[in-house]
Amino acid sequence: MAGPPRTEWAWIALGSSLGHRGRALACLRAALEEAGAPALLASSEVLTLPLGVTAQGYFHNQVLLVRGRRARSPSEWLRLCTEAEERCGRRPTYRWGPRRADADLLLLGRRGELSSDGDPAVPHPALLLRPFYRRLVAEIDPEVAAALWPPPPEGG
Repeated sequence: MAGPPRTEWAWIALGSSLGHRGRALACLRAALEEAGAPALLASSEVLTLPLGVTAQGYFHNQVLLVRGRRARSPSEWLRLCTEAEERCGRRPTYRWGPRRADADLLLLGRRGELSSDGDPAVPHPALLLRPFYRRLVAEIDPEVAAALWPPPPEGG
């Protein structure tokens, strides 16, 4: 029986809605790099409206394509993200609440080709529900974005 997929490539979404949001994203990038998963490619940083709980400040978001020094399973990638969040000041809050540092595992594999139904689920369950991800993923790799968000059929 094969185990969960392992890869040295991960797509990670960064976010922050508290404090100096740009510094929080820089902290998350540095924490990932120091943990052996530097960003090879990064989208621009954008401000987005909060989802779910909307009575809070804008989120500052970015998507990274990182390459680790070794292949990791989805749970190992998630642990790396969680450790980066904690290092950069994330504290427990409520669902969709404000965050000082947020790092979500979006996709696995250089082309986002690996999936996992386990915990965590990959691709991230909210990936297609957050329209700004389409633009940020496309900045890094338009072909990956086109595979995730195919154009509507002509005449439809």
